[in-house]
Amino acid sequence: MPRGLGRAALCAGVLICGPAAGAQLHERGDAEPVEFMAGDDLQHVLAFLRHPESGIAATHLRVQVLSATGATPLPSERFAPGKGDFPPATYLLDVTQKCDHAGTSEEGAFTSWFYLPDDRLAAWDVQTYGPACRAEPRLFETSDHEAMRSVGRALFRPARVGRFRYGALLYSSWDDAFAAPTREAMLSLLRKQVQKQPTSGRAQNDLAVGLYADGQRDAAIEALGHAAQLAPDWYLPHENLALALRERGELAAAERESQLAETLRKPAVGTGPGAREVPRMTPSDR
Repeated sequence: MPRGLGRAALCAGVLICGPAAGAQLHERGDAEPVEFMAGDDLQHVLAFLRHPESGIAATHLRVQVLSATGATPLPSERFAPGKGDFPPATYLLDVTQKCDHAGTSEEGAFTSWFYLPDDRLAAWDVQTYGPACRAEPRLFETSDHEAMRSVGRALFRPARVGRFRYGALLYSSWDDAFAAPTREAMLSLLRKQVQKQPTSGRAQNDLAVGLYADGQRDAAIEALGHAAQLAPDWYLPHENLALALRERGELAAAERESQLAETLRKPAVGTGPGAREVPRMTPSDR
């Protein structure tokens, strides 16, 4: 795929892809890359992260090599600027940025990650920032179940809490159902969670995440409505409803849900029912 199609590749599966995303995805043949796309190697992703116009100012960058026996962090000097020629392997990068706390206080110890099986970028969830730490629309490709299983085992499961995505929607803490061998098995486990915890807004939200990724959009929206009723002061079901309704073309309803999510998020950081179920994690808890 030509590099000029980078924005289309980044927006695959993304429900919001505003001008901020496109602004940083342009050709720079005479400099380091300020874009990335599926198929890029580790060296390219690292160059993007270090570019001053990428919208990322990393304060912590970790590169892990994933294998059947677990995850092994690479020494920082191994991927320092100027290093290259990385051998074929499965790599997972996670990033903490100086703007994270200012722009996304409900986040965990990382806000962005990149997954590269066989040294080729296949999945990512990336937060960039504009001036004054203004959070830009996220860039993500999180639709492949096998990729998300691998990322989950190495990154989400150890962290337990954070702002995680599977497909287009968000869930608030790691659930082993997302590590099921198939998407069908995952949905079965999520439905059992709802049966066991019929009054849990989190269980309904997680089921909605799985349903939406499986293409069951109406059922996902119904589950999100139940989640919002069960946890009326939790912002996340409303944020997911905004994403799903916008994709369905119901823009006015999506905007109402987005505004409600924003209203609930500000006073509820660390205090709402979602936060009570999922305690905050700081970088020191990694």
